Amino acid sequence: MASRRKLKKQISYIAGDLFLASLIDGVNREAIIEATHNVLALIPRISHTQPGNVKGYYKKLHEELNKNIKAVSDELK
Repeated sequence: MASRRKLKKQISYIAGDLFLASLIDGVNREAIIEATHNVLALIPRISHTQPGNVKGYYKKLHEELNKNIKAVSDELK
């Protein structure tokens, strides 16, 4: 359970950083807010893992999180 808690906190911190990035002048706020929403949508999925393939489920969850972060970092460049 501790790893779930750490993952939820990590996602919350990332969402907070994305929100702060949306406050910078000259960035596409709508894209960043959409990415923040996508990142926050991952939190409920942490609590409801698929039985039988837990490792694969979390691997896919991490990949989606990294994909969302990469999309925002490309947007800020």
